[in-house]
Amino acid sequence: MITKETCVKIWNCWQQIDNSETLLKNMAEKLIKDKEKTPPTLHNAFGENVGLQLGIPSGNETYRLYNINLELSTKVIETHIEEQKRKLKELEAICKIELHADNIPD
Repeated sequence: MITKETCVKIWNCWQQIDNSETLLKNMAEKLIKDKEKTPPTLHNAFGENVGLQLGIPSGNETYRLYNINLELSTKVIETHIEEQKRKLKELEAICKIELHADNIPD
């Protein structure tokens, strides 16, 4: 049987991939609709024009960077998707091991 921990890791990878792809899709749609092809503008809940943010947890403190360059942000998101897909391949191997372990007699 596949462990709950492995299932959670798989779900987390897929959630990150889905969120990342949705963000890239939404930014692309804004760019397609823009006749002037200016970089998409992002707005916060108050309607203020903001860039993407990067949060970095560090022990008891956290750091947040604001208005990250859109081109750099896109590369980071694409790399994140690739990393999550790589993790899924590793988790696939773990699943096979866990499933095989159930077939080994005691």
